[in-house]
Amino acid sequence: MVARDDSVIRGSLIACLIFLVLSLAANFFLWRHSDTVAAKERNTSSSLDNMRAEVQRLTEQSTRLKIMLGVGSFNEAEIAQMKENVSDDADMQTIEKQFVQDMSYFGKDVEASQRNYPQLPVYLAKAIRGRNSELSNALAREDTIRAERDSKVADAQALTQAAVDARKKAESEKEKLDRDYAQDREKMIIENEKVVDSRNKIERQYQQLTTTSRNEKNQLINEKKTLQGTITTQKSELNRLRSDQFETTQGEVRYVARGGNITTINLGSADALRPGVTFGVIDGDETRLRDAKVKATIQVTQIQGPHLAQARVVAFPEIKDPIIPGDKIFSPFWAPGRVVKIALAGNIDINGDGRPDNEALKGQIRAAGAIVAAELNPSGAVSSGKLDATIRFMVIGEEEDAGGDGNEDALQAIAAMSRVKTQAKELGLTVIPAWKLQNYLKTLNDTVTTPLGSATRGEDFPPEPYVSGNRLQNTGAEIYNAPAKRMQNGNKVLPP
Repeated sequence: MVARDDSVIRGSLIACLIFLVLSLAANFFLWRHSDTVAAKERNTSSSLDNMRAEVQRLTEQSTRLKIMLGVGSFNEAEIAQMKENVSDDADMQTIEKQFVQDMSYFGKDVEASQRNYPQLPVYLAKAIRGRNSELSNALAREDTIRAERDSKVADAQALTQAAVDARKKAESEKEKLDRDYAQDREKMIIENEKVVDSRNKIERQYQQLTTTSRNEKNQLINEKKTLQGTITTQKSELNRLRSDQFETTQGEVRYVARGGNITTINLGSADALRPGVTFGVIDGDETRLRDAKVKATIQVTQIQGPHLAQARVVAFPEIKDPIIPGDKIFSPFWAPGRVVKIALAGNIDINGDGRPDNEALKGQIRAAGAIVAAELNPSGAVSSGKLDATIRFMVIGEEEDAGGDGNEDALQAIAAMSRVKTQAKELGLTVIPAWKLQNYLKTLNDTVTTPLGSATRGEDFPPEPYVSGNRLQNTGAEIYNAPAKRMQNGNKVLPP
């Protein structure tokens, strides 16, 4: 019973194993079949894609070929792309390359949309007809030129024959002239001998005159050198005296009165000083007027003697630097014995507004005691007055800029001012720019003028102290007359 049960179990196990093996085999064969079918399907799909790409490529090529045959049109970009030969088909590359080359026969005036094979014969036919017409015209011109050539050759041959006849006639005349020349030559030799004798005589006279003139010339040259040296020396001295740097002072302060409001100076009637002349005051210790600072301005009010005059202070100094006896005075607009003359050249702009200020500048010059003796217009011609060596200063404005484009008016103005400077230098005048003159005039403020009427100022009319004689008492500044006083400046005590 037990044995039979074991056999049943073994039989069942064997059957199960056989069934399992059969199942595995069946599954393997089914997997192999499905894998084969999937591979075939992938190959079929890839072939289908390749066929679609090929159909698309053939369609594009067909479209290009149709456009080449006149169905449709290319644009410039597409034609330029065909020049690069980007197609994968070698035959299509050859066709496109040939198409681009054939389309190059069209002129630049033909648009890209009109370039195709049907239009090419039409265009070439028109071009050939045009060339034929030009050829016909050229042949006609050639016939005309050939006829003109034949005519000119005939004329040249006629002229050659006429030249041959003229040469024969000239040779006959030459023989006659040779005979006449021989006769005239004999006569000339005789006359030449007479001329030689006369020439020798004239040469001796010429040598004598040359020697005399050479001596006179050397004498004149020596005199010229002497005069030129004298002129150079005088010009240097004149330029030094008229220097625009104002290197020398003209006088000095003698006395100071009324607390520094009134001064006397050592210039007077003998120096041809007149009331109204304005002087700048600098410290007496200054040695270079060019570098000195003008600390005050005075105006002459009364001439009191040959070398004595009274002046009032019109531009007051700082309290730490008062006017004291011994201070120097100067004015570029006054010279002993004569009136300083000034010339204005061209349009002078002193305030930078682009308009000439000549009239205002003339008023300032007259207020300073000088006169405007001559005026020159922008072209360099004298418009008023007279330009001569008695003028001290030639005042010019700033030179114009011609610019990168070479402004003709600016160039003419620059050339005119250059001529004016040359003329001034020849006359010995000192040329100064307007800004330099203006810098001095700025020291002369409106206190030079004493207002009257409702604008009268009491400080302009202080009481006159009694002074015996004609000289003013040397009162000096109060700070120098009170030695016991001290000036308080913050916490410091300044000595007198």
